[in-house]
Order: sequence, then C-alpha cells, then structure tokens
Amino acid sequence: MTCAAHAILAAAVGARACSRAGAFLAGIGTHLIADLLPHRDFSPAVEMLLAAAALATVGRAVGFDSTAFAGALGGLAPDAETALLAAGMIERPSFPTHRGIHGRRTTEAASQVALSCAAFGLSLCWGGQAERRRR
Repeated sequence: MTCAAHAILAAAVGARACSRAGAFLAGIGTHLIADLLPHRDFSPAVEMLLAAAALATVGRAVGFDSTAFAGALGGLAPDAETALLAAGMIERPSFPTHRGIHGRRTTEAASQVALSCAAFGLSLCWGGQAERRRR
C-alpha cells in the first residue's frame, strides 16, 4: 500500500477515535490490514513524498491536532522501518506484514487511489462530526 493510502485510510479511522493516542494505535492497525491487500509499492523517495503530501492534506483539512491526523501518523509509523531499511540503519523489518505476511504485489495503483479518495472523504465527514461533538 502506498504511504498516502496508509495515511488517508488511517485518518478516516482515526477521525472516529475518542483520543489521539487511540487514533494512533488504530492507525497502526489499519496499516496491518491494508498491507494484506494486493497493492503496489513505489520507491522510498516517491513514498516519502506521498507520505508528506498525505499528512499535509489531512492536517490542513481537519487539523494537525485532530484524531484524524494522529491516525494518519499511526498509519505511517510502521513504514518508518522501511525507510530505516533503505538507509541501511536496520537489517531486518519487525512489523508483521513487512516480514513476509504481505499482500500480492501488483502493478496497478488505481485501487489505492480509489481507496484513498473514499477514505479522505470519510475523514472529512467524520472529522467534522468529531469537532462538532467536542464543542
């Protein structure tokens, strides 16, 4: 799953959480589930750009202090080890889906774009509802 898809899917789930800590943990859970789906991964440089763009988009849309943003951070957290692997800072991944229990590789990315768009729409809707409940 691309970093953007992980972040946006986790933001949608995080928007429903009661706390930022809970949203972050839920984001990690969405990463595990999304990695089991067939998907395409890009180079680490492209993934870093996608991650930054997704975080900026979620933060600007629903707030950098929102549970949706915390969820997005949690959704990206497991891929930090992918960056560490690419940099030669660690030798083996530790996240379960990075050790071999992984979805089939594919060359298409349209399904991830569609998933990301749907999840972003949900995070906007749910994030707004959460803000109204807090007021």
